[in-house]
Amino acid sequence: SASASAAAFLPSVASFSGFVGVGCARGVDQLVRSAFPSALVFRVQPPVSRASFAQRSARLVRWVAASSGLLVVFPSAACPAGVAPSASFRGFGSGSWGSAAFALGLGVPVLLFVPSALGSAFPAPPALACRFRLAGSVVGGSWWLGS
Repeated sequence: SASASAAAFLPSVASFSGFVGVGCARGVDQLVRSAFPSALVFRVQPPVSRASFAQRSARLVRWVAASSGLLVVFPSAACPAGVAPSASFRGFGSGSWGSAAFALGLGVPVLLFVPSALGSAFPAPPALACRFRLAGSVVGGSWWLGS
């Protein structure tokens, strides 16, 4: 559902001429790389481990922060317990939610799409959910803005 949501969103930003950063994963990242071939791609550095994926996500979020940008997130599952805004990356197994929480901890605004399949409430612990407000609903889910 995250890839379908991203595929529906990308045409609305196709004319964006600013800088785009994206991860190296399949799915949503791959769709963004296709839509923005000149995007700066943040890759997992060897040796490949859970920590190297978190480090890749943290590098991307720091780049967004340094660029005074907006982090756009398409999570595919509810947020793990324990994820909260922080000045360090702590995703508890979720790169999407960890990136959103890290971005908020650094003062970076976050636009997050919650697919309908995750329910009508914001699917995150209170410490993170309280930082988001509903920005709009569309077929398939809702947009939330975090600051």
